[in-house]
Amino acid sequence: MKRILWLIIGIAVGVYAVTRLKKRAQVLAPEAVQESAAKLAAAVRHFGDQVREGMAEREAELKDALGIDAAANEREDYR
Repeated sequence: MKRILWLIIGIAVGVYAVTRLKKRAQVLAPEAVQESAAKLAAAVRHFGDQVREGMAEREAELKDALGIDAAANEREDYR
């Protein structure tokens, strides 16, 4: 009776280990790595776009506050 119990426990542990290893293998497969890299690249690209957009907005605000655009237009009129 003890041997049958240990055999069943061994089979259960073996099945559990194999299923866990298959899931790990799928996560670490090259396709999954490529998908993760593509997602990361897209996120970095989006972040860069947002930063550039914010910089342009802030630059426009600063130019308006300092009157740089008006001064540049006045200098061009004198030429």
